Amino acid sequence: MRAVLIALAVVLCACGGGGPTLPVQVAPPSTPAIWPLRGTTAPDGDVIHKRPLVIKVANDPAARPQSGMAQADLVLEIPVEGGITRYALVFQSQDPSKAGPVRSARQSDLNYLPALHAILAHVGASESVTQMVRDAAKSGAFVDIDEFQHADAFERVAGKVAPYNAYTSGEKIRAAAGEAGRARVDVPALQFDASVGKAAGKEAMSLVVPYTGAGKVSYAFDAASASYHRTQGGQATTDANAKKEVMPDNVVVIKTEVKEIPGTADVAGAPSVDFRATGTGAVVILRDGKRFDGTWTRNGTSDLYRFADSAGAAIPLKPGLTWIHIVPDEYDLSS
Repeated sequence: MRAVLIALAVVLCACGGGGPTLPVQVAPPSTPAIWPLRGTTAPDGDVIHKRPLVIKVANDPAARPQSGMAQADLVLEIPVEGGITRYALVFQSQDPSKAGPVRSARQSDLNYLPALHAILAHVGASESVTQMVRDAAKSGAFVDIDEFQHADAFERVAGKVAPYNAYTSGEKIRAAAGEAGRARVDVPALQFDASVGKAAGKEAMSLVVPYTGAGKVSYAFDAASASYHRTQGGQATTDANAKKEVMPDNVVVIKTEVKEIPGTADVAGAPSVDFRATGTGAVVILRDGKRFDGTWTRNGTSDLYRFADSAGAAIPLKPGLTWIHIVPDEYDLSS
């Protein structure tokens, strides 16, 4: 009892005016970790350092509907030979349970792979591009998983005709990448914001990307989901594995120089193409039912794109799935 009284007296003295006042320690509010390529909240600050996956997927009419797009953070739609396009599906916030049909790499993939520090999954390439990709991967900037070297990471599925029958999964690609695939990396972030800030846009419910060989792409805003219906060749873009429509939250159309690469013609005489991926150029961005016409800027291959309106105000992306088109400067995007 005496010990209790003494302890109480000490507490009362400390609370009185004659004793020192101890500062109250208030923990600062924690900043949530954000997925750099999706803009949504991540579980913690460690997972955002895992290597993204980049899976090359066909976009020929015979390849549709593809699998994996519904789980991607970012879809890059890049011109290849013969007027068609090919997808680079980029995954980080979640890995695909099934992705494909997986096709070959292109020289243009080297425009973005070093920035993402990704694991690249593809089925071969031309002899010259295969050597380019393998040489570039030796620097450690990204990891190359080619079916011709890692057959166990891919499967040839029944009911699909070659070359549209090669599929893979995030689990298989990460297993094939081994220790190099588990390295922590710093992935540059796209600029996201739930609001558009000071960027100047106009109401626009639709956009047409006038592809020829790949089939015209149309976007239509869906107010209920605040995302975009996408059709190509008159058909809705769907994910065969997820069994649902793929509806991006952002549509970004980057205009730049697209050029043929000498000596790369295929059997039909169509050469592969590359594009200018740094510097600056015109961009059209759709988000939240608005259209923003502005400028893209990319200072080097270790950075990602930044977007600004005509007054220089940043055009941020909405957190969610972003679909980026690379198109020639001469494309008319007025409709």
